[in-house]
Amino acid sequence: MNKSKESFAAPVVVLSAICLVVSLALAFTYKVANPIIIRNNEAVAVAARQQILPAADAFTMVEGIEPASSTDGKAAVTEVYAADNGTGYVMTVETTSFGGALTMMVGVDADGALTGVKVTEHADTPGVGTKNMDNAYLAQYSGLTALTSPDNIKKETADLASGGTFAFISGASVSGQAIHSGVEAALSQFAAMGGAQ
Repeated sequence: MNKSKESFAAPVVVLSAICLVVSLALAFTYKVANPIIIRNNEAVAVAARQQILPAADAFTMVEGIEPASSTDGKAAVTEVYAADNGTGYVMTVETTSFGGALTMMVGVDADGALTGVKVTEHADTPGVGTKNMDNAYLAQYSGLTALTSPDNIKKETADLASGGTFAFISGASVSGQAIHSGVEAALSQFAAMGGAQ
């Protein structure tokens, strides 16, 4: 009976020691890698902001604003960055798409015209739904100061107030609506901050 306790205790001690060493190694790796990951993520975000609002020289986060939402309540602005040279804003918007959460950045110039839209994170399955995230599709938003009705998403095209036509992706109305709602939230945020001054 005494021997069985010893044979049982030895592996437990060894496994506990291994777990302790591995836990310490993981903690050390996290401590070293996490600041690098944070810096890299910030560099990617800065590059995306610069791509969306190319006229900007640098960006400063706008503090103390009341976040705007889309009229359907599915999209909300989470961050606003102002261009230091006054050329506009880039807003980070979170919305819900077919696959779940979708994060995007929307640029608005000082006159209230959209300068670009970029989906930065999504969980949609590649295929029809992600066609709404292609640069060619998103480029249709550039220059717009107002959006078509959200009801138009289910159609193939919608006439714009500017005289052009907005071509929607057939069969991808959920992701299209998510992006459309996100852009609407960004335009609402711009208006709530005083709009074009």
